[in-house]
Amino acid sequence: MSDRRKDQSDRSGTESGGSARALGTRDRLLRAAMDLFAEQGYRKTTIGEIEARAGLAPRSGALYQYFASKEEVLRAGIERHIEQLSVLTSALDLLPLADLRSEIILLGRWNLQDLNRREPLYRLVRQEGEVVPGLLDQLREAVHDSPHRRIAEWISRSAEAAGTAHVDAEALALIVAGSMGHYRTLESIYGRKPLDIDDERFLATWVEVCIAIAQHFGLDAARDSTYGRDGFARPDRPRSARKEDSAHARDT
Repeated sequence: MSDRRKDQSDRSGTESGGSARALGTRDRLLRAAMDLFAEQGYRKTTIGEIEARAGLAPRSGALYQYFASKEEVLRAGIERHIEQLSVLTSALDLLPLADLRSEIILLGRWNLQDLNRREPLYRLVRQEGEVVPGLLDQLREAVHDSPHRRIAEWISRSAEAAGTAHVDAEALALIVAGSMGHYRTLESIYGRKPLDIDDERFLATWVEVCIAIAQHFGLDAARDSTYGRDGFARPDRPRSARKEDSAHARDT
């Protein structure tokens, strides 16, 4: 290799390495800031604390090489978190399944996991929702309105498939998803499961409540007698008996 080409290659490698290091430092600052904001609040967190948590010299001005202010760090952290949530596969993307019970079980398990992922944003809403102009609206859309709207769309599709009219899908979405949100919120606030009820126990009863709601509104619940509590078809039920169960469910 000629000296000129070697010099170009070395310079290119140095620039690439510097860019990677800069990206890594910015990412560490974002992670550190969002952790501190969640732990002790936006107002109480200082620039020096963010730099120290990120492994940089505190009060060295390193943060200002990447962000103009603490508010810009907060906005960037929230936007990144929202982007990460938006690319995750939703349980609703996997529907429809064979029966309504299976769909509710899948939706419930996914929602409990999704609430864990959204917890840092929920905490910011509770603590710092009004601290930055326009932040509360952005958080409400990403953390609450968007997932509830998607569940409402699923309820609407279920109602349409069942030929059921006059179902307030948005109100039902708030009821069925809001109970899970409340469960996770209490766990976050007090640092323990509400009434020491673990996720599986909560989910089992939540599924039965959702099935009862679906039956009340006629949301295609007749199929559920064909399936066991785990959401899979019951091989012990002959096809004729499954039809009788379905007819009975429709009549009731």
